[in-house]
Parts: sequence; C-alpha cells; structure tokens
Amino acid sequence: MTGAGRLARLGVAAGLAVGVVTAGLAGSGPASASPGDSLADIRNNVSITDASTHQRGRLDSAGSSFRASAMAAAGYGPGADVSVDGIGFTMPDVTPGEPDNFTPGPAETTVDVSGSGNAIAFLGTAGGFSGLDLTVHYTDRSSERLWVGMPAYTGTAADPLDLSTVATTVAGRNTAAAPDVDLGTDYAVFTVGVNIDPSKTVRSLTMASIGSVHLYDLEVTTVEEPFAVDSVLGRTPQPEDDGVPCDPRVEGKEACGPFNYWENADPSTHLRYFPASGVVPEGATAFYNEITVQSSVPSTYFMTNGYSGGYYGIQELDDGSKIAIFSIFGPNRGTVPDDKLTSKVLYRIGYGDFVIHGEYAGGPSIRIPFDWKVGKTYATMITNQPDATQGSHAQIVTAWLNTEPVGQRPNWLKLMTVRTERPSATPLQMTGLYSFLEDFVRDGSFTDGRVRQAAYGNAAIYQARGGWRPLDRIGFTGQLSGKYTIQNDAYPLPGETCVITEKITGGDIPFAEARSGYGTIWDTAKCDQPRRLPATSLAPLGIRAPIQQATTFLDVEVASASDRLSVATELLANDEPVRVSLDGTAVSAADLAASSAGTLDAQITLPGPLAPGEHAVEVSGRSSNLTGSTTITVR
Repeated sequence: MTGAGRLARLGVAAGLAVGVVTAGLAGSGPASASPGDSLADIRNNVSITDASTHQRGRLDSAGSSFRASAMAAAGYGPGADVSVDGIGFTMPDVTPGEPDNFTPGPAETTVDVSGSGNAIAFLGTAGGFSGLDLTVHYTDRSSERLWVGMPAYTGTAADPLDLSTVATTVAGRNTAAAPDVDLGTDYAVFTVGVNIDPSKTVRSLTMASIGSVHLYDLEVTTVEEPFAVDSVLGRTPQPEDDGVPCDPRVEGKEACGPFNYWENADPSTHLRYFPASGVVPEGATAFYNEITVQSSVPSTYFMTNGYSGGYYGIQELDDGSKIAIFSIFGPNRGTVPDDKLTSKVLYRIGYGDFVIHGEYAGGPSIRIPFDWKVGKTYATMITNQPDATQGSHAQIVTAWLNTEPVGQRPNWLKLMTVRTERPSATPLQMTGLYSFLEDFVRDGSFTDGRVRQAAYGNAAIYQARGGWRPLDRIGFTGQLSGKYTIQNDAYPLPGETCVITEKITGGDIPFAEARSGYGTIWDTAKCDQPRRLPATSLAPLGIRAPIQQATTFLDVEVASASDRLSVATELLANDEPVRVSLDGTAVSAADLAASSAGTLDAQITLPGPLAPGEHAVEVSGRSSNLTGSTTITVR
C-alpha cells in the first residue's frame, strides 16, 4: 500500500551483482546464461510495447502488454530510476517490444546475487495468480526457503494488509489484436518482498515460478519496517482491532479487524491449476475436473471449474437438497480483466432454475437438481471455443456434467451454452483456472462442528495442438481472509497424492496443525497412482473435446382471434422481461415478463384484426437474449 498504512522503508542497496549459475527458463522464449551474466542478459519476456510492437507482448496468455507511452508518463520508462517506499529500483533500459523482464519458469533457476541486508525486494508484476518458490542461499552454506506472491497486473486495489505495494498504475494496455485498448482501466506494477537474516550475506537465489511472474529488478536491501508476510507460515501476527488479535476464538466468533478482514462468512479454500509448464496455454478449449466430496453440510459450494469468465460446480443447499450450478460473470463481477462481459444464452437444459443476475457472478446462471453422493467421484467440464462467425471475437462456453460416478458408464449432460464477448477485440481465454470450497451463507458465524471437505483430482485441459494434458501443478491460495484463518487447509492424502483435499471447519485448528501454508504448490505428476486423462470418459460424446455450435431457440406457440394474439413459450429466465414482435414491430407491453418459473403465457391486444396471410411472430428474452419465432396464417 502506498502512502498511509506502511512506514516508509529506508532502502540501502547492497552492491548487487547478478549472474546465473543454472537456467531452465520457460518464459516467452528460451534464454541461455552462464556464470557472471547480468540480469539484463537473461531477460526472456516482453511486457512493454508500443503501437508497432504490440503483437510481441506476453504479459499474459492473451498477449497483453503495458503501453510504453503510459509507462514513460508514469516515470517507469526505459532505464528510469524509481523509488517505492524508499527502495530504489531501475527499469530495464530497452526499447518497446524487446525483452524487458525475467520470467522464471517452473524449473528451478539459480541466480548469483551477492549482498547483505534484512530483506529482498522485487519490482514486477504477473499475468495472473502467480508466485515464486524462492530459496535464499547464504555464503555460510545455509539456506532459507520462502514464498513470494506476485499480484496480477489487473489488480490495482491496495492490499489492506500490505502483502504487496502498488508501485505505479498506468491506463490502458496493448493486446495482440490491437494497441491502446481498455483505456478506461488501470493496470499495475508492484513491489513485494521477503525478510532475510541480516547477520548473513546472500550468495545466490534459486527461483521456480507458478503462473507468470515478471521481474524488472530486485534488491538486497535494509528496510526500517519488515515486509508483511503470510501469517499461516508463522512470520507475522494476524490483523488486529484495537490491539486484540483478529481470531474467531478470541473475538467470540465475530467478524473483526479494521478492514472487516474476516468478511461476513465462514472461510473458504481455493486451488489454482497449471500444467507442467506453469502457464495455461493460449487456445485451451476445455477444462475437466473430478471431485469426491468427503464431508458436507448445508450451504456448501464445491466449485470445480472456475476460469476468468465464470464458474461451475455442485452445492448442498440450506435445506439439504443438492444441485449442479453453472454461472457466467456479469458486466461488473468476477475476474474479467476489463470488468465488461456481455452474454447471450444459446442453449439451456429444459429443467431446473434459470436466472439472470440472480447469483453472485451477476450473469446468466443455470441450476439443476443433482443428487450427488458423499464418497463418490464425479466429473465436470467447461468448454470454451471461438465463435466461428466471420469477424467475431466472441467465445462459446458450455458446461457439461457426467451424472454417473467416475468408473461407471458415462452420462454427460449439457447444462447451458453462452456466447460471451468483451468490448475489445481480445477474446476471453480459458485462463485463471481454479476451484474452491466455501460456505455460501454469509452469516458471520464460525459454528463449531461444521466440516466441509472434498478431494479434487485428475484435472486436465484440452488444446487442439496438444490434445489432453494434465493440470498437475496445483497451488493452495485460500481467499483474502483465508490467508489468515486457522480453519482453512489443503493437503494431499497419504497414498493419494494425485488428488488434493481441501477442508474448512468450524472447529479450532491451531496454526501448528495446519498441514499447508498459503501458496503451497504440489506437483501431482509425482503421484502414487497413474493419472486417467478424460478422453475415454468423453468418448460417448463422439468428439475429442466437445465443441458446441451456436444455436438459438425458444419453442413458440401462437394463436390469434380477431385483435387478440396469444403467445406461449418456456425456458426463459425466471421473471425475465420479454419482448414480442409481430412482423418486425414490437406489440408487447413494456412490462411484459416471464413467470417465476421462466414460462410465458400472454394475451396481447393488437391495434386491429390481423390481415389475411402469413405473419411472423418473434419472442425474445431481454436478459438472456434467447429468441424464438414462428409463423401464423390468418385466413
């Protein structure tokens, strides 16, 4: 957090010398290095471009990049000396479109760094949820392993607990499709850091990344105030309110903290999914996952397939009934990079509840009864293909559910298909893959004895060029309040390291008994049991990865008598506003709406009797954009 909320750090640069001992780089391109090379010699990623080089950007999998002119205007141009909380950094002195940052890969890279101080500070950003598995090596041959989280460049809000500092923000970005887009949105560069032993001298750093970390500079330095770090790892007190630790056991199980940091809900746990490369490839068209619920109570969401445009999973409702639910983010919800996403529903299953803006995600949502069983493993999948319409940059998203437990004859259902589109020409890629387990009743209560637990495993993505590939690198993230709660955990079960178990409970789990800290990364490729890629279970669909062609529908029934027009249909959203047109002219009242069950049975008074001949009648849902038409003949 810049300004209030953090004491100014007095940065003392430590005569930094940087070189690479071993390199296994997996950024935007290969890099070779040898001992004694400078950091400038191993830059392998382009994050800053101009109008002539915008197609070279690799800030994220969609090919985004910072605008060079905006960075220069903010004081972060080529070779600029900048200061963040008293720590001095230098921006890379390169022209736009040339490699300007070091992006570590999932393979370990050891970098020679000599210096002493009480902290290491990093200037950088990330393409999405990302972080470094960092080992600090000292000259006395001792070492220390730390986790460095790096916020995504799209997240410009100040961190209320100072786990990161916004170094600067710039308006707009370039994309592979076009320069100077999203000019009304700010994007950020950050400073993050770790605390080290001030009595020792740093010899080198070993880094491996999950996601896409972009490092512009780093400094071994001395700071007046230590960096804030994750309390689950035992290095920082929990947030305080008037000096009292914000702990539900201390505070009487109430929400507390100066930022209401416990929020108004029981905690949740989140997992992030990556392939072995550490980055979800551009053009992925399917995200498959499996879940085994091990313990459930009412008001639990076991989300299995989340991505940057929506989420999908199974729930136990307040009354104990069970459903499957798929939701697309609305215009101002979720993690859509520019917070604008329009949706057109192309298909929905013919039963269950269909709502628009009625779920947290804010967009269309379908919920169907699904009596899943504790202890059984179920498969879910989201597909996301480009709209084949000429000139379109929209995506066609479909949710699929195998209603039979894994291992039995598959029965795949298609729940809903939605066409999603952003204002810019950059399509919404299937990135930011995640799952979560949460209590969705936000009553501020940490009730003893409630246990929610599920195992996630066998996650995979599909890409046309590479077929199915496993998502075998899984990171435990929690949510913002989950970083500090004692009631979150995620861990592999003994003998079953192909799956990761998440657990939240209302009981008291001391920090010492938490099995995994925030930011823990597991490599399930080393699991005890062979993985099952989902191609076999998808065989009954007849295609390697299901592609849903765009189809619109409403089954419309129409009758007329004199100046009266009777119109009936179903499968609209619940209470959705509806428009009825006759021969291209709207004839329905402005307040015409579907029933609470999504049906329409309306009597419309016309200006006069219909003339003999054929007349076209069209019904359209004004929220879902579902349409249907028919022809009526008057004799």
